[in-house]
Amino acid sequence: MFRQAAMMAGIGGVALLGGCADIMQQQAISQIAPDWFEQKAVEVKGQGYPELADIPQTRAPTSTPTAWNTDAEALKQRAAQLEARLNAQGAIRTDEEVRATAAQWRACVEEGKADCGLPDSPPATPAKPASGKSGR
Repeated sequence: MFRQAAMMAGIGGVALLGGCADIMQQQAISQIAPDWFEQKAVEVKGQGYPELADIPQTRAPTSTPTAWNTDAEALKQRAAQLEARLNAQGAIRTDEEVRATAAQWRACVEEGKADCGLPDSPPATPAKPASGKSGR
């Protein structure tokens, strides 16, 4: 009995494999299959690759090395201008300095002061409140 069931399953499996040979030929399957599935099926069949005659010809560059040198010189001059402007503004502040300024402004706002200084000139360091403890 088991032998017969195994033989039937084997024969059924072989019959079903024939349907997988070219699944895209079935209209119902090809209509519900996503686009990428159809593209992959064409690729698996070995079709869809470009012909060598269809490869575009190489083109000459649109600009010349002389133009590249001119562009490079213009960029170098612009970089020098930017660096000169940064040097004129002073040293770049460190992260700690920026955090300290932010803490000073926060303390100034929490105290309710009307003028806490400008970003270019941070406010004076707020005075630390006197502790109520005595030295005894």
